[in-house]
Amino acid sequence: MISSADLRHRARSPLLDLVRLTPVMRRGAGAGPVSVEVVASAEDTPFLAAVTGFSALSICPLSPVVTRSVAQGCGPAELAGVLDVAGSARVLLVSVPLVDGTTRENRVLHEVLDEAAVRGVPVVAAAGAASSVLTRHPWVLPVLSCTASGRVSWFVDLDPDVEPRGLLAPGEDVPGPHGAATGNGIAAAVVAGAAALLWSLFPKACGGQVRSALLIGATHPRRFGPPLLDAERAHEFLSRHAG
Repeated sequence: MISSADLRHRARSPLLDLVRLTPVMRRGAGAGPVSVEVVASAEDTPFLAAVTGFSALSICPLSPVVTRSVAQGCGPAELAGVLDVAGSARVLLVSVPLVDGTTRENRVLHEVLDEAAVRGVPVVAAAGAASSVLTRHPWVLPVLSCTASGRVSWFVDLDPDVEPRGLLAPGEDVPGPHGAATGNGIAAAVVAGAAALLWSLFPKACGGQVRSALLIGATHPRRFGPPLLDAERAHEFLSRHAG
């Protein structure tokens, strides 16, 4: 068994310092682990599931991770059938490119995401080059990758005419047991881990409060893109509203 005192002595990482996760992690593991569900391809799942654990960034290493595999480029209806918004997981991480679906298929997924909102289950999704019925849903928190210095990653394609939604988070060369990993999905895993950590520290918070806290972020006048994840500001928000 690992005590919260042990967790406070985890190694610092410039990736964690960038989004001010380090001071939040020093507060320990909170009231208890918050489970995270990872929905991704079989190839990507091991990398995503490891991001928050001891062998990687150690954001919330005691949080159980439930994995559900889907095919690369699955459709909205298939994803809707996999998402378990009524299960034990309190945070959902989705990292899979969606193919276009019919109006009916899109509606099925939209209804599942509506249910996640009603149940207060935050949905964190890897954003892609184009928006989808998943990342356009108002409850979903899209995440894009940035470098260790906070710059938008080279592979992220932002439309200057569209106001970006969601958050930026570190997603380049993130260490893990399977080697360094890069991608918007990795960045989304960092945000999902931050959500689980914050919720464990504020167990009385509802899912909407955790989501709102994460979305505060940090902006920069010379950087185009969504706000950068700021775990310390999220912690301050929850200490005022859910402490």
